[in-house]
This record gives sequence, C-alpha cells and structure tokens, in this order.
Amino acid sequence: MLMPAVRQTTDASAGARTARRLRRPGWRDLRLVVGVLLVLVSVAGGVRLVASLDDTAPVYAAARDLLPGQEVGAGDVVAVQARLGDRASSYVDASVPLEPGTHLLRQVGQGELVPLSALGTARQALDRSVGVPVDVVAARSLVSGTVVDVWVSHRDDEGVGESYLDPELLLAGAVVDSVPAQTTGLGAGLGRTAVQVVVPADEVGRVIAAVDQDARITLVPAPRSGGAGR
Repeated sequence: MLMPAVRQTTDASAGARTARRLRRPGWRDLRLVVGVLLVLVSVAGGVRLVASLDDTAPVYAAARDLLPGQEVGAGDVVAVQARLGDRASSYVDASVPLEPGTHLLRQVGQGELVPLSALGTARQALDRSVGVPVDVVAARSLVSGTVVDVWVSHRDDEGVGESYLDPELLLAGAVVDSVPAQTTGLGAGLGRTAVQVVVPADEVGRVIAAVDQDARITLVPAPRSGGAGR
C-alpha cells in the first residue's frame, strides 16, 4: 500500500531536478556575469590590437635622390604610410601639400623619409655654417639657436704689440648652429673655442676673411634671444 506514495515522491523529485536543469540562468548567476565580463575584455583587447596594427601616419618619402639647395616639388616626394609612434612629428606630414619655395637643407636619399629639419626656405638653403673663434667664457652663454650680432676688431698693424682697432659690426642677426662641449668643465676657462655660426651665403667671405686675419671676434646675444642665457 505504501509503494505508490514512494514512487510519487521520487517522480516529483526527479521532475524538480529536471526543471532546475532546464531553467535559463538569470543575471544573478555568478558564472554568467563572469562569462560576460570575459567576453567584453576579449573584445576590448581585439579592438586595441587592430588599432595598434593600423597605427600609421602619412609622411613624405623622397621619390629620388634630393640634393641640398634644390627646390622640392610634388614630383620629388611620394606619400607613404609609416609606423613612427612619437617620432611622427619629426617628419613632413604628407596630408598637407608642400609649400611653394620649399628647399632642401641637406641631402635626402631615394626612399628615405623626409624629416622636417631637412626642409627650409631658399635663403636657409644658401646659408653656411662657419666656425668663429670666440672667448671660451663668452661661449658658455651660447646654445644652438641663440641669435647673435657678430662684432669684429681687426688687428692694428701700426700699433705696438698685440693691439686691435675699435670693434665694428660685421653681421647682425646671425644664428648659433652649435657650441663645443669643451666650453664647460675643468680647464675650459682658457683660450678660445670655435662656435659654429650660420652665415648668409653673401656674408661668408667677410666672416672667413676676419677669421683668417686673426681678428678678434665677439658674439653678442640679441636681447631676449630664444637661446641666450640658458
């Protein structure tokens, strides 16, 4: 007489277990939440990977060997995509056309990316860097980019001993290209050192003549010059 009741209870338990297995998991199910988070993380990682693979910038490359002094036009360069990272700003942006009158300041070989420092104006292309001997102590106040006036005191051939004539302005608004590292440190306070100064092409002869004649040359930084006093 008890057997039907036992069978009924067993059938009810089995049905409950089956119902639990077939029930769709809800948002409160921890395993479902973890699974969704893993999917989201995987998708975000894939997006970052795709973005990094396409992290390129349009820049110009030389279509042929380009020589210093020549004007650069659209036919001299080609636009390429290059992965440069933080260095992209150091190269010429190919999304912007080259300005008319752009000249090469240094040689750029065929296929080489064109750096910003290699382009300039026609005047800059003709400028030359000349080594000017100046007092070591005075050179310490100069850095690359300092705007200076070049003053020269010629030797007084009629004077006694090592004497010089009154200084005169030789060149105004010149730019310091580089200063030797030896202007600082032990024993660097004696003598003279050669500071490289950018000189316009039509003034190069006068500056070289002053140097060859052992004139005393002084570089006077312009007021509030961008490179002075650093």
